[in-house]
Formats: sequence, C-alpha cells, structure tokens
Amino acid sequence: MPVGTISSSQDTVGIAVVNYQVPVLESQEEVLENCRNIASFVEGTKMGYPGLDIIVFPEYSTQGFHPTKWNELCTTIPGPETDIFAEACRKNKVWGVFSITGEINPKGNPYNCFVLIDDQGEIRMNYHKINPWVPKEPWYPGSETMVVEGPKGLKIGANICYDSNMPEIVRDTVMKGAELVIRIQGYMYPSKEQQIKLASIRAWENLTYFAVANMAGRDKVYSYFGHSNIVNFDGAILAECGSSPDEVTYAELSISAIRNARKNWTAENHLFNLTHRGYSAVENGVADCPYSFYKTWTEDPKKAKEICENLTRTTPEQVEEREKETV
Repeated sequence: MPVGTISSSQDTVGIAVVNYQVPVLESQEEVLENCRNIASFVEGTKMGYPGLDIIVFPEYSTQGFHPTKWNELCTTIPGPETDIFAEACRKNKVWGVFSITGEINPKGNPYNCFVLIDDQGEIRMNYHKINPWVPKEPWYPGSETMVVEGPKGLKIGANICYDSNMPEIVRDTVMKGAELVIRIQGYMYPSKEQQIKLASIRAWENLTYFAVANMAGRDKVYSYFGHSNIVNFDGAILAECGSSPDEVTYAELSISAIRNARKNWTAENHLFNLTHRGYSAVENGVADCPYSFYKTWTEDPKKAKEICENLTRTTPEQVEEREKETV
C-alpha cells in the first residue's frame, strides 16, 4: 500500500489510530469531560484527514484504570459515555472504536469492552475482552470473538490488549472473516519491543490488516509507550506513532488488495495452508487437525488445564487449597 496520504477512495478505508494521553480520573463527571475531549479528537482528526473512515482510541482511554476507584467509574452500554461518542461519529460521518472499562455486569465483575460505533451513531459491536491481563485486571472474561462489516464493506474484528498475545484469538477472529483486526491496548513499559513486533507477526501469520491504538504518558501506576501503528497484511508497518501522548497517525487500507492476496497467494497464504497441508503432494491437501493439545482442549477442557499447569504453574488459590490439605 502507498503511504503518506490523508485521503481514501471507494476501494480504500482510511484509518487513524491515537496515542491517547492516559487519563487519571476520579469521578463520573471527569469521565464525561474526558469523553468530550475524545469527541474533539474525532472532529479534529476528520478535519485533518478528510479520507478518514474509522478512528481508533486505546483501551482505558475513556475511564482510565484508577487503582482504587475503577469500580466506581463503571457504566452501561449504551450509556452517557457512548452517547457522546455516537454523536461525534454521526456529526463527523466516521466510524469509531472506543474503550469502556468497564461495563456493569449482572453476573459479576464488569466487562472490559471494545465498542464500535458506525457513522450513523449506531453501536455495531460490543466485544468483551476474552483474556484479561492477570494478575492485575479485575474484568470478567468474555467468551466469543466478534466480526462485523465496517466502512465500505471491510470486515472488522476486535481484540483488546492481552488478547493479541494469544495467537488463537486473532486466528479465530480472522477465520470468522475479519480483514482488519483492531487491537485497543493500554500497554506499558517494559513490554514495548515485544508488543510492537507482535502487531506485524499477527498481521503476517493471519494475512490481515492489523491496527493498534495504545496509551501514552503516565497514570498513578504505569508509564505507557504509545507506538500506535497500522500494519499491512504482509506484516509491513504502514504508519506508526512515537511515544508522545496524543499523537495520531493515518493510513489507507485497500479492500481489493487483501481480498486478492487471500484468493491468489500460495506459499504465504497461511490461512489456506492451515487446512490444506501438503497439497503439493496430496490432492486437495490434508484437513485433519494434527495438533493434539487443541483436540484435548475441545474434548476435555479440564484435562487441557492440567496439561498446561504441569508445564507452567497453578493459581494462588490452588496452592492455598493444597497447603490446607497437607495440614
């Protein structure tokens, strides 16, 4: 894809990612004032990049992650925060990705949410983070990946921060049809180098556009490294911010180019090759899953957990239980 433009066309989706300044918020009133600031970013970015079709804000950009008051700042979806975002999208005729941390959950702890709003102000997706970051994040885990048709027909999938460290989530999202996987994150030092590289890896192994919006600056606990970026489906970085708060960068994504690659690429077509193993030697290739752990996980989740724990560790609760049993 060409880079350096502020335009788009019928075949391309213009996308912007924001290195949003991490907010430190103490009340619902401060959260709503921050939402209005985010809305001003939508307006200003559309003015500066007239080709803009979708703008992406990081995880925790709405409510922050207050170490003691996080539960007091939770809300509903829809709610007053998404109402402000919806009006900004409708007014500026752009789609937007926003973070809600968290959404009140009648089953237990709140959800960590990726909210996609279209250019008419309608909520098109509310994805719940499947893999909250342990041991710090208190969010109730989601249970399904999500994909919807976005601007100009480009299919969009959602990831939140630690989700993308799990290759299974991105692969499942792409296998549901995603052509652009958007990762909203609140990642801090010292994980900068790993997380920047991860975006290109996930794009390359899944033949997908990959866009990341990350926090920048410091809150009460962490320093965030920014480097929001937009990656081509071949793993090449199309645009990338630095580490400064409130940077915005932009690229255009060709719809026909990614569909052509998925249809016609051979050796680099990791999606096709996954279920057509050895098709140069075997007619139509072999589709059977050769991965014993995934078979076990599907058929016997408890056994899969035991395998994992034998390789790694148990939870603190399990350690305490075993210590009680030995007393």
